[in-house]
Amino acid sequence: MRGKKQVYEDEQKDSSKKFEEQTQKKEDNANVLSEQIEAHKDKYIRLMAEFDNFKKRTAVEYAKMVESANKALISDLIEIRETFERAFISNSQTDANAFKDGMKLIYNKFDEILIKHGLEAFGNVGEKFDPALHDAMMKQRDAEIPEEYILTIFEKGYKLKNNIIRHAKVVVSAGN
Repeated sequence: MRGKKQVYEDEQKDSSKKFEEQTQKKEDNANVLSEQIEAHKDKYIRLMAEFDNFKKRTAVEYAKMVESANKALISDLIEIRETFERAFISNSQTDANAFKDGMKLIYNKFDEILIKHGLEAFGNVGEKFDPALHDAMMKQRDAEIPEEYILTIFEKGYKLKNNIIRHAKVVVSAGN
């Protein structure tokens, strides 16, 4: 039979062995967790770099898109410029009415190009006054046009593809 001392030593060895096993498991778990943390950290860094590259690519693409849009507008405006040059050259050979008719044609072509590229004029006499679209320069009494309607236009307003780029400057009727 074993003695108490032997039993105590065996229990100590078992306890020590269990402690070492638990410690080893904890170290293994800690190593696994460290590896997972490093993997996630690496993944995060790569994702941030990818996002930064995406932002740079998007900025370059946007700049190219704006340049392309400007190129189309400028190409159309060059045609108007050249028409003006031809009109000024031929001015010495034509009468005033023909020159005036030519200027009207150029104006109409210019207006077509602006409309084609999304420009829209607004602000007409008789429209309801809208402070989001119109700047009231003053109010004036008028027997024909009701109160809060546009009486006179100082400057037309303009929208570019539904975005206001200039408010119309108007005189608003104060009624009778």
